[in-house]
Amino acid sequence: MAEQSSARASGATVRAISANDKDVARQMLARAFWDDPLTSHLLPDETTRGTKLPRMMGMLIKLASPHNSCFMTSGCEAATLWRPPNKWHMPLWQYVTNAADLLAVFGANAFGVMATMDEIEKHHPKTPHWYLQVIGTEPAKQGKGYGGIIMRDQLAKADADRLPCYLESSKTSNIPIYQSFGFELTGEIKVPKGGPTIFPMWRPVQA
Repeated sequence: MAEQSSARASGATVRAISANDKDVARQMLARAFWDDPLTSHLLPDETTRGTKLPRMMGMLIKLASPHNSCFMTSGCEAATLWRPPNKWHMPLWQYVTNAADLLAVFGANAFGVMATMDEIEKHHPKTPHWYLQVIGTEPAKQGKGYGGIIMRDQLAKADADRLPCYLESSKTSNIPIYQSFGFELTGEIKVPKGGPTIFPMWRPVQA
């Protein structure tokens, strides 16, 4: 309980990721996702993952930024990248316009990564919703309540707009955490070519 209260004690607040925040946010998210099962599958070489992950996170921030749905806590202890209703799909033209980043991060496996993302998208619900594409907390700050603060901020907005939310968990250990926020497990997605199992979760509008 003391750890969970440390974020509140610090006076942490939530704000949009600005242009000046993007570098620190992408670096923090790269550290948060270093051992993520899906990330590790897509970037199996640990000797290069440390340089490629920040660029990957920077690309995701760039793609989500036009929707004004990238947020961080005041000290960048945690960050979220959301996609608004009906904006979760990444069309082919976005792959093309971001080809340089895709090739720099994934190299010859870029087309394999695109196929993996397409397979995951096949399971994506079609009902209008907010999609939590990324949530990450600085490893040294995990378990201290920062993730809860940034999660509740957008969930409250979604509830006010009477919209459900959706995410995919790549760690079984995170499922109970998401369930505590009202998300419900809806199935399993097996990533092809020896990849991990992804767990889709849906959160109905809360009263």
